[in-house]
Amino acid sequence: MRRTLLTLLAAIGAFGVLTASYATAELPVDAATVSQDTAQR
Repeated sequence: MRRTLLTLLAAIGAFGVLTASYATAELPVDAATVSQDTAQR
């Protein structure tokens, strides 16, 4: 039971780190331009 809870907690922590990393990543200039062009159409 304890191992299951620790595994679940570790998985949630890893997901949080990956989410934070993705949210703070800088997009390439081309990707940002394409997103803006698509949004304007």
